[in-house]
Amino acid sequence: MQGISLENVSVGFGGVKALSGATLGVEAGEQLAVIGASGAGKSTLFRALNRSVALGGGRVAVGGHDLYALPRRRLNELRRRIGTIYQAYNLVPQLPAGVNVSLGEVGGMGGLGTLRTFLAGPGAGLSKKVGAALEEVGLGGKAGVRTADLSGGQQQRVAVARLLVQRPDFILADEPFAAVDPVTTERVLQTLLHLNREGATLLVNLHDVEIARRFPRIVALREGSVAFDGPPERLTEDALAEIYAGDSSATADEEAFDLSELRRGLERSMRLTEGRDGVSSH
Repeated sequence: MQGISLENVSVGFGGVKALSGATLGVEAGEQLAVIGASGAGKSTLFRALNRSVALGGGRVAVGGHDLYALPRRRLNELRRRIGTIYQAYNLVPQLPAGVNVSLGEVGGMGGLGTLRTFLAGPGAGLSKKVGAALEEVGLGGKAGVRTADLSGGQQQRVAVARLLVQRPDFILADEPFAAVDPVTTERVLQTLLHLNREGATLLVNLHDVEIARRFPRIVALREGSVAFDGPPERLTEDALAEIYAGDSSATADEEAFDLSELRRGLERSMRLTEGRDGVSSH
């Protein structure tokens, strides 16, 4: 299995560059933290890695495939190998937590199987996987609880449990600790590292530099470009000061794009639940 590479990738919104000549290589099975100031391009980087933004230039390869050259069928097949934790969770609030977790297998269910899972819940074999996944993230016994009735932190853990069922080759975790307390942060982190030890390539967007220092490799973005790439011991205070210095090109354009994307997601038929930083983590 091959890893991930970005070669001179640029992405712009309204004439403002969110990524500008970003180049990065990640080996299969590697784990790394991505840091940077708000608007530095971290979320856009992840969107480029699952082809949910248009490129202004450059090339993105995932698993040895040129992501933006794949036809729709091949792209869908590759996306099944990519597990993403979004800040907005991308859960179906009206469905029980267990059904949301079971949708980690939706790629292999087919249309009829997916519909059956929505209407009747997962079968016996899948239910066992779902229960084990919820237990691992500390939500044992919550499979039948309506997802909308869970706190933000619990919904974040449901999204992580869905990854445990999916068992993807690549994990893109966008601020997975934003809505959880320190104890739950540790549980979620260990779950992601468990998947990495089983072979998944792990990329995590983080605001917390101290958590990032626990990763063997840190990549920092500034003004849409890679400003640092190396082990945590090389990330000095001077380097951090430069990474988080005022960014004249990081305007509200990228944040506005983020919000518009979220609103569109909320208007879809599945009515995805909206997550926010700072919500309850009970």
